[in-house]
Amino acid sequence: MCPCHHPHPPFVPHDSPVVAGLFGTSNLEGMEALYRLKRVSHLIGLLIATQHREDALSHARMRLLTHLVMGKLQGNDSGLLPSELSRFLGISRNTVSTLLNGLEAQGLIERHLHPDDRRQWLVRVTPEGEALIRARAPELAAFIGSLFDALTAEEQHTLMALLDKLYAELAQQAEALASHRTASSAERS
Repeated sequence: MCPCHHPHPPFVPHDSPVVAGLFGTSNLEGMEALYRLKRVSHLIGLLIATQHREDALSHARMRLLTHLVMGKLQGNDSGLLPSELSRFLGISRNTVSTLLNGLEAQGLIERHLHPDDRRQWLVRVTPEGEALIRARAPELAAFIGSLFDALTAEEQHTLMALLDKLYAELAQQAEALASHRTASSAERS
């Protein structure tokens, strides 16, 4: 039973005959795979959300700070643009701005003007922010690893290989779609 308080989707895999009639196909493996991926992803999100502490470091804030620390460890001491953080996190610039405001109020990041473009800001992790990530990262990694304890190491590798294969195909499709849209836009101009 799902420990969440969200309603189930309008159909579930055991409704296959109804779904097949609605969508006009008996080939429902793709829809069932998507449903299962969404269900697992949702539960993982719920479980990760339980890891909040008194420092009010949400999963999104943790990801953002971790990305800044990783950039710093890879030699990027100047920081990142909010637009780069938005792309990395897959969230809107407004949401990134809200996250940054909270992290700045906590003293975990700082913003400074871009040295080459005074209209833009760069975001850097503070020593306090880096220390927090270094303290929390091992605990979070252990927790996330435990979410996959139901799978053997071999099953985890197989799952990752399958997800990588699916991601590569979907990324190609998304890129082709973006190229097609760009070409169509150019033709209309």
